[in-house]
Amino acid sequence: MTSKEMEARSGVPRANIRYYEAEGLLAPARSGNGYRDYSEEDLRTLEKIKLLRRLGVTIEELRALRDGKADLGAVLDRRLAEVGGEQAALGRVERVCGDLRRSGATFAGLDPGKYLADLDAPALPGEGGPWWDKASAPALPETDRLPTVHSAFRRFFARTFDEFLMRMLLASGLCLAGGKLTTVNNFVVSLAAVVLLAFLEPLFLRLWGTTPGKALLGMRLTGPDGKNMPYTEGLARYFLMMWYGQGFEIPIWSAIQWYRSARRCWDDEPQPWDVEVAYIAKPFRARYGVGLVLASLLVLTAGEAANSWSQTPPNRGDVTVAEFAENFNWEIEYLELSERSYLTPEGQWRNRPEVDENGSYAGLSLDELMGMEDWPEAREFHYTVEDGHVTAVTLSGTVDNAVTGRGSPEGYVPLIVMALTFGREESAFWYWPRQAQMRELEEADWERGFTLHQPGVVITAEVEQTGFYYYAGIGWQPMEEENHLSFTYTVALDN
Repeated sequence: MTSKEMEARSGVPRANIRYYEAEGLLAPARSGNGYRDYSEEDLRTLEKIKLLRRLGVTIEELRALRDGKADLGAVLDRRLAEVGGEQAALGRVERVCGDLRRSGATFAGLDPGKYLADLDAPALPGEGGPWWDKASAPALPETDRLPTVHSAFRRFFARTFDEFLMRMLLASGLCLAGGKLTTVNNFVVSLAAVVLLAFLEPLFLRLWGTTPGKALLGMRLTGPDGKNMPYTEGLARYFLMMWYGQGFEIPIWSAIQWYRSARRCWDDEPQPWDVEVAYIAKPFRARYGVGLVLASLLVLTAGEAANSWSQTPPNRGDVTVAEFAENFNWEIEYLELSERSYLTPEGQWRNRPEVDENGSYAGLSLDELMGMEDWPEAREFHYTVEDGHVTAVTLSGTVDNAVTGRGSPEGYVPLIVMALTFGREESAFWYWPRQAQMRELEEADWERGFTLHQPGVVITAEVEQTGFYYYAGIGWQPMEEENHLSFTYTVALDN
């Protein structure tokens, strides 16, 4: 019969059955697939264990009875004497409490000697009365089952922290390897974290008997023998947990399994993946919650540091024109912008299209014209260099009486700022102040011009525009034959 059938027919919870197996009192056969196969003889043995344990016979005595090293009558005589002594002791406690109460003694004037002598006096024959008439049958001792943790919240937060740690490790590794978080789907990261944890959690349990999340909340797991779990058993436990606890993250089914797991905790039932595991928890203390929050913040900070570092251009500090061009191209590639915007080592456009006297592009196909706003047109880079290092970058250009679309040259200014300043000490290291800096630049008045001071840099925009334009899908189109646009954008280091 199966474990479920054995539990139903005997009335003994599965956790107790596993405990008796771990103590060597039960030894069911194993089927071809490794599952337990209980016999009728196993059932009778379990019922004997159930009866004698409820009568107070110890595990050691049961083992001796099974091995033929003890006589059942002698064991029961010992238990009868023990119970009689317990009843007599309780009767004596009752009498001494009554005598002490009737004496009217106070704590200050109490003379304990006489009462201690009464408590410790040898038992008289027949003392305690016919105790068996009123004896109640106790339940199975709680020590007869492997311990487990029934706190759903404690288990949930431990599991959540472990999965969060795996996600941050993966994200940080991707950033440090030069990858981009923006190109990675959240589902892919979550799936990779599940796979990574499948390998690491059994290793943690094998080496230390706990995981980072469980350790922070004062919990650990062992086998029935008190030793750390073998790796293969930890791996099997993980996959059982993923199915019965999280439903392998399958929509709807996952929520159902989460609810069932919580219900088992609320009903003080062991989880299906913990029936052969000793899950030990120290009494909860506030420091566990504080430690979990601090550890989460530390992991989050470390991950954000890796993300921020990965967005720093390759050349840091003072840069030459060639190093600035390399930084600029790196930003273009990182942001997945058009390769037409790359710079040469001399700091000029790599693939600049020709513009005729009317501001029109020469020799371009319709497909190329459709992507016109990404093309650098009448725009020139100028560099201010001191001691071989760039101290200012200017992007300027003029177009008169244009008849075709033109791109928006201000879109390159943030790239200039990032390429020139994001690798300098005075620039913010963390991602969010950099983003705030870019938002401030985006919200500036590009039509009228401005001067903007940011950490370590001064950004100036001078714009002159006449004629009316509208956006037609292939760039800004002039509405008037007479039109003019000139601009000068300067990004200068503020030392």
